Parts: sequence; structure tokens; C-alpha cells
Amino acid sequence: MKDVTIPNPAPKLVGADVSRVDGHRKVTGTADYTADYNFPRQAWACAAKSTIAKGRIAALDTAAAEKLPGVVAVYTWKNRPKIFPPKKEDSGFMVAEHLAPLADDAIHYHGQDIAFVVAETYEQAREGAGLIRATYEETPAVAQFSAPKRETPGKIYGEKSHLEKKADGVASVADAWQASPTHIDVTYVTPMVHHHPMEPHAVIAKWHTNRLTFYAPVQWMYGARNFLAASLALPEENVRVISHFVGGAFGCKGSSWMFMLIIAAAARDLDRPVKFVIERESMFTSVGYRPRTTQRLQLGADAEGRLQAMRHLTESNVSEVGPFVEAAGHRATSVMYASPNIEIDHQVYALTVNAPTFMRAPGEAPGMYALESAMDELAVALKMDPVQLRLANRTANHPMSALPFSSRNLEECYRVAGEKFGWAKRPPTPRARLDGDWWVGWGMASASYAAHRSNASARIRVLADGTAEVACASHDLGTGTYTIMTQAAADELGLPLEKVSAQLGDSTLPEAPVSGGSQSAASILPAVQMACRSALAKLKALATSEADAPLHGVAPADLEAADAGLRVKSDHSRHVTYAALFERSGEGAIEATEKVDPSAETKDKREQPSYSRTTTAYQSYGAFFVEVHVHRLTGETRVRRIVTAMDIGQPLNLKTARSQVIGGTAFGLGAALSEHSLFDEDSGAWITRDLGTYHVPVNADLPEIDVSFVGPPDFKFNALGARGLGEIGNTGITAAIGNAIYHATGARIRELPITPEKILSSLDEA
Repeated sequence: MKDVTIPNPAPKLVGADVSRVDGHRKVTGTADYTADYNFPRQAWACAAKSTIAKGRIAALDTAAAEKLPGVVAVYTWKNRPKIFPPKKEDSGFMVAEHLAPLADDAIHYHGQDIAFVVAETYEQAREGAGLIRATYEETPAVAQFSAPKRETPGKIYGEKSHLEKKADGVASVADAWQASPTHIDVTYVTPMVHHHPMEPHAVIAKWHTNRLTFYAPVQWMYGARNFLAASLALPEENVRVISHFVGGAFGCKGSSWMFMLIIAAAARDLDRPVKFVIERESMFTSVGYRPRTTQRLQLGADAEGRLQAMRHLTESNVSEVGPFVEAAGHRATSVMYASPNIEIDHQVYALTVNAPTFMRAPGEAPGMYALESAMDELAVALKMDPVQLRLANRTANHPMSALPFSSRNLEECYRVAGEKFGWAKRPPTPRARLDGDWWVGWGMASASYAAHRSNASARIRVLADGTAEVACASHDLGTGTYTIMTQAAADELGLPLEKVSAQLGDSTLPEAPVSGGSQSAASILPAVQMACRSALAKLKALATSEADAPLHGVAPADLEAADAGLRVKSDHSRHVTYAALFERSGEGAIEATEKVDPSAETKDKREQPSYSRTTTAYQSYGAFFVEVHVHRLTGETRVRRIVTAMDIGQPLNLKTARSQVIGGTAFGLGAALSEHSLFDEDSGAWITRDLGTYHVPVNADLPEIDVSFVGPPDFKFNALGARGLGEIGNTGITAAIGNAIYHATGARIRELPITPEKILSSLDEA
């Protein structure tokens, strides 16, 4: 038997540095965002807003708006079309604000929708909304952060609001903290901040008899569909939601909002499409924000820096009309460092304000800021290097449950990023370097985010021309989902990337979870793999089952996908293309749909340890190293260098993965230095109402951000070894910047954002 030379396999696309498949559409303006759509007979809607925070409408004068040329209808609580808003206990969708639109004359917060004007053009609708005049009977609002009574929330992300672990013989964690040779007691404040993606919220409702097509930039296709169906008394199959492209979301497009209902109901009432695009000002009042937190950290350590006690006590605001709680210690201190005694507590207070909601890395972002800032302060108290303090408290197991982590390479993150940054050259004391009039400081912090997966389905169609389509009702929020789905399908089917197209953003496609919690890639790509393998099984049958089949006699298990077809593993010269298979069989396409349930993957595996969610902790980690320059006279801060290393398992696309970390880092830089939604504690109104006064970082504010990935794939988590990536870049970076500012100036600022005024004030006090 002669030797058979087996060529090297084609390089895998998953994990490669691949440009976005949708990039050309985005840069040429052909990507279809919701506000780009227009339809025949389309009307426009605009909302009128309350100008008080609490009370009732005594009178509402709509006459001038109704007489305005082009106005089609003015909806108030008196003539609202029939809807059935969901109750708090309803499931199948996420609702941040349990306040039905135009329900009655009660006012619950400043900026509440009190009327909707529908007109032929946007300009007419906006002018009409401005002509509505309301008089109120005002009652006192609860707007001061210090005023409301603190209460214990029922659950925080499914956990008790108070968590505690004590060593044997310890009366309380507080006692263990007090008894520690070195202990600190510090409090940090994070402000209310808003999302502000480039694309504001927009909706278009279009009816076909009793069927609704709804265009909206959402993060959960099935959630939005179910919300609309339940609220409009429709079967779910009668609602189709379309969201092909989303121009940023950050959490505010994950929940369903009540204005969606009034627009859908108005379109049905008027029997014509209705379009509604939120103005930037209304992004402050209508689609949530990150709540304010006050976090007290009590850390105690022995002389070697080993933590003896950790107390993380948080207070945050909720809304009188929305239950969302911004976790902190639950998503930070509970998962980071080894300590025999840990206590985490969370209290909330309700304000007369619109409802908060999820914002990029909810819980982790404020929680890691406080924890990693406190760890830096503890390192100073111990006269210990901040990295060495963290290494002294490393753990392979979850600090609260003692369950083993599926993978944890945080120490490697410190090493790789620290060496690239040059951390070993860092002077230990503040104000050690002055470059002209600029103090130079170096700081670092850890990053952390939980790894999530949910049920997901995907469909693959291999077509007669040898191309393939992969489909899933997920989204691309700018994260690269179109690209990685295409990569995964191309790899499995042995097709070049350009021969595979992805379909997303349509509720008629196979179900996917909410694009939140950094779970989309980890959830849907295993389903894409399974669907491709099911389709391949059918293609292998076409190639081998009949006597005259091109690969008859070869066992299906001995075939592999390659070169746009199937080939024999041991003899690559025996190959047939998919196009040839279809031409021979007369088939038009081969299709397969598969669903992956993560909870079922490890059942009945008695021959090996079970790594289900009940026995192993899944978590991603990282490290940030930052150099800042602070002007000694003005307090201006410039971030000069950021080096980061991330342990997220297998990066699915190196280019989009780096982009995700850079985006999250930029997000955190804004939180650290500039972003703050000012809230009037007297009137209950937002003072900040535009991007002229709400300062987000732009390219000129960003230094070069060096991103590395460390650690092996996490195959205990899923078949691709990949954990989520979208949010971890926004955790820890705020603390790293604050720690660097302290190292530069000796000023410890414990309230975000860290502005020049705060730095100068702290220096004056010192």
C-alpha cells in the first residue's frame, strides 16, 4: 500500500484575526438601523413630558396641538388605545418600569410621558407636543439621596441581599476585621450615569390586519416580541420584531419600555404605520440609567497581606416605579480574593425618579471600582506592592462557595500586562515623578465578570450553489456577532468565509437569549456548531448512501468538511463539493436547526467530574495597568497608557475581541473622569439633559490601549472554550485610573468622576 500524504488542514477561522463581515455595510451607510426605515402613509409620534416630579394632572390643554396642521391624533390617559400592560410577576421579557403608558393622571417622576402627538411629519409632531399645556397639583417628591429610609431588597440577581461567611470561632466578620493587624475603613461613591449609545431608541409599528411588524433596536428579540404580544392581546406568532443592526445598547435596549406599547397601539388605532424616535434629551428620562451607589469597604489583613476579613456594604437608589437594583459587592467581593471572613450587604432606597436599568457590567462596574480602590489603599497601609497584595490572596476556588473555578488565570494577567507595562520600575511612593508641570502616576487593578450561558437555537441552510446561511434571533450591537457566527459556520462546513452569510435580528428566526450578560457568543455558537453538524450528517448521507454516490463505501465518520465539500480523512484526493452533491441529488438545500441547553450538557457523566453550574464557578478575569499625567496647577488628568490582559477563554475573533476590550475600557475611562448625570435633589429633575453637558470620552481622550489575551480555552464552560467579553473591559479600569491618580498626586479621590476640582480640593485639604 502506497503512502498517502495528508496536507495540512486549512487554518481555523474561529480564533483568527478576521475583519467584520458587516463592516463594509456600516462604513458605506447601507446597514439598516431602525430610524432609517420609512413606509408609505407613515405618521410620526412625539411625546409631551411632565414638568413636575410628583402629583397629578389637574388639567391638560391639547386644543392647540389638535388644531395644528398635520396632526393626526393626540393621545392622553383619557383616550389611550386599549393595551394590557404586563404585571410585575409576568415573565418571558424584561420590563424596567412597571408604569403603564398614559395610565391615568398621576405623575410619578419628572419627564414622564403625559401625551403622544401623532402627525404627518416629525416636525409637526414635535411642535404639537410642545403646544400641550398641563397644570398640576404637585405633591412632595422624594429626591434627596440621604432622605429615604433604607430597605432590604428581596433578591439581588437571585441571591440574598446579605451574604456572610465566617471562620470557626469568629463571632462576626466585623470582629474579625477589627482584630486584623492592619485594617482600613473607606467609602466610595459612584454617581448616576446614562447609557447614550450613538443610536437613540426608535420604533416603527406596522400592522397587517391583526399582525404586527415592529422595528426597534432591542437586545432581546423574543423578549420584545413576548412583551408586545402579551400587552396587545395577540398570539406571539402574530408579532414580528426586526432589529438587524443596533447602534450600541449597553443595557438600555435590553428591557422593553412602555412607549413601545403606545406606538404599537396608536398604529393599530390609526391603521397606518407610526414612527417614534427618541430625542437625546429623552434618553435621560425614558430608558433608564445606572443608579447611584455608596459602598463602604472594610478590609483587614495580617502582616503578610493575607486578608482576614472583608466587609462590602452597599446602598443604592431604586425608583418608586422600577425595582432594578445595581449590585456591587455581590458581583465583586464575592468572587475575587481568598478570605476566611466575608460579609456582603446591600440596602436600597426609593426615589421619585424614572426607573434605572442594566448598564454595561451592572454590579461589577461599581463593585470592582470600590473593591480594587480599597485593595490599593490596603496596599499603601501595608507598604506593599499592589500586585503582590493581590497575589497573596489568590484562590482557585470561589471565595464564598468554595466551588472550583472552571479556569482562573488572573496571576498570568498580572504577569503579562505588568511586564508589558514595566510595572517593576514603579516607584513605591506618590509624587515620585514630575514631567514638567505634570505629575506621573502608575496604577493597576483587577477586572472580573461572570461567565453566562443560556439556551439558544440556530439554523443552518446549505444551498445548491455551495453557499450557506446561518440564522439565529440574536443581535449585533457592534460586538461582531455577524462575524463570529459566520466564522463558526464556515469552519464547521469547510467553506470560505465569503460563502457563508448570517441572518440576525428577526424574531421569526430560531430563539436566542437576551444579548446581555456577555452571553451571546457563548450561548449561540455552540448551537451553530450543532446545527452545522446535523446538516453535515445529511450531506454525508447524500455522498455515501447510494451505490452510485460519489463517496459510496466510505463510512460517514471517515468524512470531513473541507474545500467547500466533503473529503475522505485518509485520502484528500477523494473529495466532492456540496454543489456537485446537490446537482446530482436534485435537492435545493439541506437545512438543520438545533437547540443547546447548557444545563443538560453535564448530566449523567459519572465517568468524570461534573462541571455543572452547581459544582463549578465560571468567571472571567483580567488586569489593567495605567499611566496618568496630572497637571500640578490645574488638576487636569490625561491617561497616557493603558495595558491590559484578559483571561476569557478562547477569543473567537482576535480583532473583534480586542475591539470589545478597547470599547469597554473607553467606557470605563468616561466613568472615571467625566461622566455624571446631575440630578436636582430639590425638584427631582435631571439637570444634565444633553451631550453638551454630559461628557463622554472621544478619540482625543483615549491613549493607545494594549490588549493581550492569556489562558487556555475553557472547555468546561462550553465546547468552544469561550467565555463572554463585552463587559469585562468596563470593570476595574475606573479603579486603576483612580489608583494611578493617587500615585501621581497623593490625592485619594473616593467619588466618581475624578474631576480637576476634586483633585485640587483634596490637595488643598492635604
